[in-house]
Amino acid sequence: MARWLSPRILRPVAAIGMLAVFGLALWVIQYETRSMSFADIRAAIAAVGIGDVVWAGVFTALSFVALIGFDALALRDAGVRLPTARVAFAAFCAQAIAHTAGFAAVTGTSVRLRVYGNAGVSPAVVARLMVFGATAFALGSALTGGVAAVLEGRRVAVATGLPVMAVQALGVAILTVLVAYMVASARGLAISFRTWRLSLPRLSMTLGQTALAVADLVFACAVLWMLLPADLPLSFAAFLGLYAVAIVAGVIAHVPGGLGVFEGIVLLFLPGVPAPEVLGALVVYRIIYNLLPLILAAALIAVAEAARAAGRVAPAVRRAGAGVARAGAGAAQVAPIAFALLAMACGAALLISAATPAADGRLAQLAQILPLAVLETSHLASGITGLLLLVIARGLSRRVDAAWAAAVVLTVAGSVLSLLKGWDWEEACLLALVAGLLVLARPAFHRHGSLLRQPMTPGWVAAVAIAVLGSTWLMWFSFRGGALMAEGAALGTGLSDALWTVGLDAEASRALRAIVAVVVLGVVLLATRFFAPALPRPRPADAAELEQAARISAQSSSSMAQLAFTGDKSFIFSECGDAFVMYAASGRSLVAMGDPIGPRHAWANVAWMFRELCDTHGALPVFYQVSAEALPLYLDLGLRLVKLGEEAVVPLAGFNLEGKPRAELRYAHRRAIKDGASFELLAPGAAVRIMPQLRKVSEAWMEERQAREKRFSLGRFDPDYLNRCPIAVARVGDRIVAFANLWPSADRAELTLDLMRHVPDAGYGIMDYLLVETMLHARDAGWQRFSLGMAPLAGLPDNPLAPAWSRIGTFIYQRGEGLYNFQGLRRFKQKFLPDWRPRFLAAPGGTALPQVGLDLVALISGGIKGVIGR
Repeated sequence: MARWLSPRILRPVAAIGMLAVFGLALWVIQYETRSMSFADIRAAIAAVGIGDVVWAGVFTALSFVALIGFDALALRDAGVRLPTARVAFAAFCAQAIAHTAGFAAVTGTSVRLRVYGNAGVSPAVVARLMVFGATAFALGSALTGGVAAVLEGRRVAVATGLPVMAVQALGVAILTVLVAYMVASARGLAISFRTWRLSLPRLSMTLGQTALAVADLVFACAVLWMLLPADLPLSFAAFLGLYAVAIVAGVIAHVPGGLGVFEGIVLLFLPGVPAPEVLGALVVYRIIYNLLPLILAAALIAVAEAARAAGRVAPAVRRAGAGVARAGAGAAQVAPIAFALLAMACGAALLISAATPAADGRLAQLAQILPLAVLETSHLASGITGLLLLVIARGLSRRVDAAWAAAVVLTVAGSVLSLLKGWDWEEACLLALVAGLLVLARPAFHRHGSLLRQPMTPGWVAAVAIAVLGSTWLMWFSFRGGALMAEGAALGTGLSDALWTVGLDAEASRALRAIVAVVVLGVVLLATRFFAPALPRPRPADAAELEQAARISAQSSSSMAQLAFTGDKSFIFSECGDAFVMYAASGRSLVAMGDPIGPRHAWANVAWMFRELCDTHGALPVFYQVSAEALPLYLDLGLRLVKLGEEAVVPLAGFNLEGKPRAELRYAHRRAIKDGASFELLAPGAAVRIMPQLRKVSEAWMEERQAREKRFSLGRFDPDYLNRCPIAVARVGDRIVAFANLWPSADRAELTLDLMRHVPDAGYGIMDYLLVETMLHARDAGWQRFSLGMAPLAGLPDNPLAPAWSRIGTFIYQRGEGLYNFQGLRRFKQKFLPDWRPRFLAAPGGTALPQVGLDLVALISGGIKGVIGR
């Protein structure tokens, strides 16, 4: 069963499901438009009045104001105060991207984590925002749908084909549940199931959520309402309920932006309205409500990025972008998502244009100044350019500079080709605008990487396939097959020969050639990835790589760099050779230890290289024990964050044994001295002469606990490894009774405890004594802080909004002392009054997490038996 729930199976299945849903939506649209032509839709689009477009724009703005209100209200409820401009920027960009990409819970939350994270908002608060928004959407949809079903039951019944009584009964049931929820909220009740408990928000907050959600739905619905014919057989109230149903269906379908699904349902709900007018309104609706906000969000991000690079741009741009830059701090982390979506939108626009007839009269005018060969070549090339934009969008989402350069070239080329193939100035302007925004946003795409080696996930392949499938259907719909047959009839065999028909009026053949070229090229690109030779598994580091890692570690402010020399890790170095990720293979995972080692500016480059290595090998990418400061980087990598525990870090500047809080330490220290304990701190390499004695201490410690050596995230007793480290030694008389090896950083910023071992009869408080003496010596030597390492599972959130892993981890922490001394370890470290800093796991989410957990256990502990040993 676990095999079938693995990401290797689920991701392709989800992608196939996405394609199947889109195909079903196309079938519905095909059925509803069986008696109409593409010219009818084009005429319907042209018939939309300027006044209606303006009002649609106003209602779009009001809808986004309501959506921004979600974030403002949720942040206030969480006790977070941020500048209004920062909230507006984050909420607007999140919603603009989520509306286009779909998967709102994922994409919207990801954007907010990036922007709000720069303002110091914790991931837990951002998760609350997600739950707040999802709850509000459910409340608003329930209220609008329920009211429409009750008050406009007859009209809703006609649209849905259901009995009037069934529609009204469903509406009453929905409103009853909603009223019960409101009453429970007013009384401060909670929803409980076994050990799970969800406290409902207070009534004022519930009413605020519902009001904002209804306002958003009303304004968004009004956008489409203004664009539809004025003589609809529905009232606005009835249409609002049906609109909410269509939106919910689009979200559930998990097709990007609900594309096709939303349109198909709206067509089904308006059977008495001419289909061309409905589809024309839907096209304009998508442009106004989806595309324009995405372009505006990208423009804000681009200006913020240009202003951030103020030393390299004109003063005018600096001044214009200063305010946006302040509001949009963190825009660099959002830019890849926004511009990847824009590239896909431009690619889809080129494919649609290549699959449909040119506007009336434009070809004839163009033919007067251009040879037919230029027109034919431009049409074919524009379709291929559209496909390439869809493909390189993946590289844009990963910040690859080569993808940015390709996107600029392709958008400029697409703009020119749009003019040459049919004087399509509308799409030419769109592509030129996107090219300009890409140029402004250049600083966000700083990662060196190969454009051709970017991995294509099943979901991304499905998104590209949806665009190609949609344009193929549109080509067939536009010409209804008959034109294709007619253009090939003179050559003898019909459709197959239509592919080679050339002429100014042979638009169907021209569209067919473009789509066939796109399909063939897409299959070739996919096949080159699918049949690429398998690469060998990563190998252990050789002497040259260890030497390079040593040079980088010698300049690193991270003491964790010393784990590079335990002999169980491989390395991947940044392209400039100034940073590395240390990792090891375990099961289906490649596990990186901690944040990248090296200067901060090089982290993104080498982290992306590691992610691509994992994708190339089909492995799960895992970063273990990463810091909170680097969380936006791992979000950029598309990974889920799970809190592992907290690291105890003692500031050394004011460390001493005075005062009541450290009375226990003071007593243990004095008792050890009274019992004859003495301390010595040995420099790296100085412990060679006492290594046999240290081995005896280590073996006695291991035997007493019946434990085995851990690895990967800790050192082990290995003389070569220990000789690289400073070693603190405690003696009683001439006998060594305890020792600990330390990891020093390069700049005396951090000293970290690694192995800590003592003999069973070492005496009372010997480890307290050893650590106190070590910290006092480190303080006097000018070290800034001392890390006691991580307390696993400590400090995990335990509330109804916490993820399942956190609640399970809290349960194990509280009741799993028989497996591991979780609470005792934290109490031991708490005696030193440390600052507790969270540490996280960054890995694929969903069903991959259990597999990652098993791989980590095997890697660190040598199997399940090792993890339960103390």
